Amino acid sequence: MPDVQRRCLLVSLGMSGAALMLRQPAFAAAIYPDKNISFVIPDGPGGGFDSYVRAITPAMQKYLPQKVTVVPTNVPGAGGARAANEIFRARPDGATIGIFNVPGIYIQQERGNAGFDLEKLTWIGRLGVDHYGLAVGENSPIKSIDDLKALAKRRPVKFTSTGPAGTAYNATLIAAHLLGIRAQLITGYKGSRDYVMGAVRGDGDAVVTAIPTLRRMAAGKTLRIIATFEEHGSVPGAADATALGQPELASITLQRLVAGPPGLSADITATLADAMTKALAAPEVEAWAKKADAGLAPESPEQAAATLKEQIAFYNKWKPYLKAGH
Repeated sequence: MPDVQRRCLLVSLGMSGAALMLRQPAFAAAIYPDKNISFVIPDGPGGGFDSYVRAITPAMQKYLPQKVTVVPTNVPGAGGARAANEIFRARPDGATIGIFNVPGIYIQQERGNAGFDLEKLTWIGRLGVDHYGLAVGENSPIKSIDDLKALAKRRPVKFTSTGPAGTAYNATLIAAHLLGIRAQLITGYKGSRDYVMGAVRGDGDAVVTAIPTLRRMAAGKTLRIIATFEEHGSVPGAADATALGQPELASITLQRLVAGPPGLSADITATLADAMTKALAAPEVEAWAKKADAGLAPESPEQAAATLKEQIAFYNKWKPYLKAGH
């Protein structure tokens, strides 16, 4: 072969190889997902986060570009830290994503030795958000926040709650401070149902927890909701953050954010976010949400990352008081 032809062939082969390498990421993105996706849940079967994921995954599968199964995977333990570590250490190939309790998981991170960094994760979106409220036992003589303030002048108001690592514990401390209520937290309960039932039994004077939980208990005539930490209240007869003159109460929320490991590509992130958003609008998911009193609230990847930063900033502001309260 003449030298000129040989050089042309080598150049051609080189260009083809380069072109092939340039095409590989696009080709890889085009066939995503090519295997089942594990959707990690930070608690056991039957909890709120488990319910959200199991409600959305069948619909989410329908909106992915390839036919795969999205598998709900329960990884309970360490207040969500075990699940967070599994997601953080996963390969950034889109085969592992997970739901996070924010700010609860940030509180775990701040307690040290977490092994993960929330701000390095690839945020995909949000499934829902819950606001908090304050309630008393149905037969309690306490009828309003003013009654709690009056009681606090005589002695600390007793709130049943989780331990210091729990979201509700910190939400209770912040809410009590904003409302000017001297508080004593009664802890040692195994979960949200247990500490709410503690307030029903009279272990404490009041309880702060997510509004859907309070609404279910109120419907059963065991609790009476006297305040909601919403800008515009959703419970008739209960004062909201605006009426209480404390708009910052509305920042006390439980965010159900979804993320993948660090380094997840923009193409894969967009594919997952699109499937999640469409699934949240699916009729069967909306029907489940209405029945379960679930607060569906989709967000884009950019919005979810911004929500994380807002929650971190809010809790960092209160960190000195929370440590003192512990």
